[in-house]
Amino acid sequence: MAVDRAPDRDDLTVAFADGTVLETSGPTLLTYGPATAPDAVALVGEEAVGLVGATVLSAVAFKSGALRMVFSTGHHLNVESTESGPAARLRKDRVFEWLCREGPGAMRVFRPDDN
Repeated sequence: MAVDRAPDRDDLTVAFADGTVLETSGPTLLTYGPATAPDAVALVGEEAVGLVGATVLSAVAFKSGALRMVFSTGHHLNVESTESGPAARLRKDRVFEWLCREGPGAMRVFRPDDN
């Protein structure tokens, strides 16, 4: 797993070992522990590398377009929906693409004969 997060932006890119890539844009909150916990601390910039080697324990996409993921390291990723475009994009080349934005998300599964 590789993680890329610019220190001055909310965007986050997580590349998983199997070639799946998660890209977020807009309000993205990465915390150690649940974001709703009283002592939750938002991680910024280089602190996102704590996800390297992690396994996704759960991922929930909400009707609002928000996304929440929990990792084996104890990190929680919360992505708010936005009106300006996809808040989160999960894709694996030539296999699937899933977009999450305000309102319903969209999933596209590629057939072997798709280009």
